[in-house]
Amino acid sequence: MRARLVVALSMLAALAACDRSAPVSPTSLDESVDLVPDYVLSPAASVDGAGIGAAQLPERLRLTAEQKAAISALHEAFMKATAADVAALRAIEREAREAAAAGKSRDEIRAILARGAPIRERLDAAFRKLQADIWAVYTPEQRAWIESHRPRACGPGAVALTEQQSKQIRALQEQFMAAVKPDLELIRSIVQKARDAREAGASREEVARILAAAVEPQRRVTEAEQRLQAAILALLTPEQQQRWLCRR
Repeated sequence: MRARLVVALSMLAALAACDRSAPVSPTSLDESVDLVPDYVLSPAASVDGAGIGAAQLPERLRLTAEQKAAISALHEAFMKATAADVAALRAIEREAREAAAAGKSRDEIRAILARGAPIRERLDAAFRKLQADIWAVYTPEQRAWIESHRPRACGPGAVALTEQQSKQIRALQEQFMAAVKPDLELIRSIVQKARDAREAGASREEVARILAAAVEPQRRVTEAEQRLQAAILALLTPEQQQRWLCRR
């Protein structure tokens, strides 16, 4: 999926190699041009090596309700903070496609796409901060496990997807986030209730009873992430599945 992040840059390079003054036909412009990186659309992507539901972590290292609430809040804040830049990139994408459809020159289309460069730089910087903030939420044991299982030359970012697969996966991710949003909000509210109780002098047992209410929504989020992974794999060829899952 991350391989698609270079589509726009590849397109610019291709345009540079061609006659600058020639008009561009709609079919000669890669209609899959996508300036918006996948990571801003759904935290279901492998932002942190564990996923928002932590379905990849072993049982002994599963995230606590407090950790899930913290990670969910970070993702939500990131998506809100980057919404304007994402909208701006979407507008540039539309303008580039419309320019190609109107037969504009490669120079004109390249100039349109180039306006997205500083926006992408801001998004990339915000994403790096999100990754760092999420990393700080994990325990040393969780970080060690993630590091030891982190894909190197494989994983979602190393799979070359077709335009249709990419669109389908993005739709699945967006459906996933819509489905788990109520449970994520419930988890955050339970955690806040536990914090308030702790600050009010509640006993450890009382706080534990409050947090116990988060067990069921946590389970639902994890299972939803597992279903998401299965649905994505069903869209891939056997070779893509092996690379996605880092299997030889």
